[in-house]
Amino acid sequence: MSPVTSLFRWTIAAVVTLAPLAACSVTPLGATEANLQTAHQKAAPGAAVYRRECVSCHGERGEGLASAPAVMGSGALALYERDPATSTNPALQDPAERQRQQNLPPGADTRGAFRTAQDVFNYVSREMPLPRSKAGTLKPEEYWAVTNYLLVGHGVVVPEGGVSASNAANVPIH
Repeated sequence: MSPVTSLFRWTIAAVVTLAPLAACSVTPLGATEANLQTAHQKAAPGAAVYRRECVSCHGERGEGLASAPAVMGSGALALYERDPATSTNPALQDPAERQRQQNLPPGADTRGAFRTAQDVFNYVSREMPLPRSKAGTLKPEEYWAVTNYLLVGHGVVVPEGGVSASNAANVPIH
């Protein structure tokens, strides 16, 4: 085999092998650009609350930073309940969080499955923003605004006018 043929085959093999990896490396985590733009348009008040209260931990696109989980995009707002015992996320290994969970009744839901917009609102309004001393300190309308922003950014179709106490239980997120 000639050196030119060998070089050609090696180049083709390298391109076929590395092209999929290159494509993955430029895919941003978190909300897609289209969903993020829609969220800014349809849920502007929530975008402002998110920017003020959430972005430092969860990132501009909701991708999750350091020990904070993703809240928009692929893998975010999981249907299943979180099991801190099997997680490698340092936030879930927090001694205070483990203590809180140990004090729950046997079989109690530790975080809850995110099935509806109401589930997301309940969790966010009870547990956020951090630190724990700030949890639950926003106004109800701010929690609804940020819930709308998260859901639209995640790609959920919300009712005209957004989710609210009157319709959130009927808005599935998966």
